[in-house]
Amino acid sequence: MNTDAWTAQLDRFERDLECPDASPWHPDPTLGPLPAHLLERARSIAARQLERTAQLRGELASTRAQLDAARLIPGRRTDDAAYVERDG
Repeated sequence: MNTDAWTAQLDRFERDLECPDASPWHPDPTLGPLPAHLLERARSIAARQLERTAQLRGELASTRAQLDAARLIPGRRTDDAAYVERDG
């Protein structure tokens, strides 16, 4: 049983919930099965990851809607006067 290695993996997953690591995660084939005493912690982390995923999907949908709305705003016309002279 590789408890220390599994604990390190779970620690990383928890850190990534707060501040995602830029490097991709790849499963470590040398870990072996998850020790039974870490199962509840792993389930808790997985549930929090699913909650964060749902939150990010909502934020992405909101951002897309804002971008779609911004695209409806007409751009600046180039045939308009750049300024208006008031004193002359």
